[in-house]
Amino acid sequence: MIYTVNSAQPIAEAVAVRAKEIVYVGDKAGAAAWRGPRTRVVDLAGRMLLPGFIDSHNHLIALAVTKLGLNLRDIVGKDKVLDAIRQYIATLPPGAPLRGYGWTGGVSFGSDHFPRREWLDEITGDRPMLIWNADIHESWFNTAAMKLAGIDKNSPDPEPGKQYFKRDPDGTPTGVAIEGATIPLAVATGVFSRETIRESQRLTIDRAPSWGLTAYMDAGVLAGPSSGGSEVLWRDIIDRDNRGELPIRIVGTVWTRAEKDDPKAIAAELAAWNKKLRSPHVQISICKMWTDGTAMAGTALLLDPLENQPGNKGSGILSPAHIRAQVEAVHRAGFDMHIHADADGSVRIVVDAIEDVQKRLGQQGRRHTVCHLSLAHPDDVKRFKPLGIIANGTPAWATNYDGVYVEEYNKLFGEKRVEERVYAYGDLVRSGATVTFGADLGGVDIDECPPLFQLEATITRQRPGFRDDPPLVPRQRISVEEAIRCFTINGAYQVRLEHQIGSIEVGKRADLIVLGANLLEIDPHDIHKVPVLLTLMDGEARHDRLQPARARKTRA
Repeated sequence: MIYTVNSAQPIAEAVAVRAKEIVYVGDKAGAAAWRGPRTRVVDLAGRMLLPGFIDSHNHLIALAVTKLGLNLRDIVGKDKVLDAIRQYIATLPPGAPLRGYGWTGGVSFGSDHFPRREWLDEITGDRPMLIWNADIHESWFNTAAMKLAGIDKNSPDPEPGKQYFKRDPDGTPTGVAIEGATIPLAVATGVFSRETIRESQRLTIDRAPSWGLTAYMDAGVLAGPSSGGSEVLWRDIIDRDNRGELPIRIVGTVWTRAEKDDPKAIAAELAAWNKKLRSPHVQISICKMWTDGTAMAGTALLLDPLENQPGNKGSGILSPAHIRAQVEAVHRAGFDMHIHADADGSVRIVVDAIEDVQKRLGQQGRRHTVCHLSLAHPDDVKRFKPLGIIANGTPAWATNYDGVYVEEYNKLFGEKRVEERVYAYGDLVRSGATVTFGADLGGVDIDECPPLFQLEATITRQRPGFRDDPPLVPRQRISVEEAIRCFTINGAYQVRLEHQIGSIEVGKRADLIVLGANLLEIDPHDIHKVPVLLTLMDGEARHDRLQPARARKTRA
């Protein structure tokens, strides 16, 4: 089956490609006219041809570094966690970096909730160790890492109460860093070294074609305390593209996450990078802004107090005035915003800011995006379409993720609020708003990045591979066809490439994928198991399980 995602011609019998472009979409007889002596013919034989998938929010350039080392995701209880760390270190050669990821507050440590550096010290001695939590908004470090980074009780927090170190009464860090406070530790321990990041890209960018990805938006290359520190990594990517070795299109961002950042300077940096950092498949054209952390961790602003903590509405990172100023600066500069807003209070502030800027300056064709939306009030959901705001989400989180999300959300927000506001992706789709999806590494593991994994999650609201899971707000499910649009043409629209990619139409780039089964006919719970057999970008096979690698071109 050829599913074009073109509403004017949704189904076709045949597609012809010449060089980088699609030159024919229609019946088999018409396609025959394009066949030549060197043409490669692919008989789908019941399989499915789609436009290449587009991940609209990910961090494939740098954030695989947060998934190196020991994975603690499925280990519950302090003693078991520490034992796993002990066994992991015993397998490493002397001098190997000590790294890990995947812990989750009360799940990993019970009533202790947050770990301490001394627990690691007893195991690691004077070897530095840094362990990210499951969504990388927090980290756990030992005393050796703290000393290596030059951090002590007199070290100031990056932003008190927003990005900070948890501390003992005398001011000494306990061993947990919140949000951007982790950055100096990561830099000091080599997590963000150029070599480590290059090595980590083998797990992400190099594998992307095997996932059916032909394009993605990088929502922030985090390699230092500010966006500017990532320029050298962007130059690496551009050099790779100019050598013909980049297997995926990338639309990048300049990012901001601190109140001290000058909105106009951020917008100016975006304008400068848009001009100087580009290549055939790379451009930087969006401003990413973090306004809060996560609702589950209490680092995002709620409209109403937590169900189990009366009076606690959480908190954000940026003030409403700063958010509005940054939106306005980027809007005036002619670019789009991509705004991290996780809880319903933060979402309202962001939507208010976009509406205010539009009222004063006009919409001007901007395509601002609000991402994550763990909670969104129904009144705000209704505002996305009229304001032209794109809604972006990560479907894996809209399930019983890690086997705890259903219970945790009900405990934190109460069943009524969960039903009304949690991951309202279905409500957003049905409202007519443009909805896009992305995997958001390091909030997910690398093996959860493939679009088919995420696509199944948004259709079922259950973890792929766990068909007996309780669904998280099942009324928010969407159809297979809607999910495909979110991962193709809607994603292309978000990054302003809809005239080049996102659907199978004559004149568009030949970014195409062949799947081993028709997604519209199989059990949705089996979608994540469907193999990607062929991935073309610009008509060139970047992943090919249909024939030997010697035939690299598909052309007529």
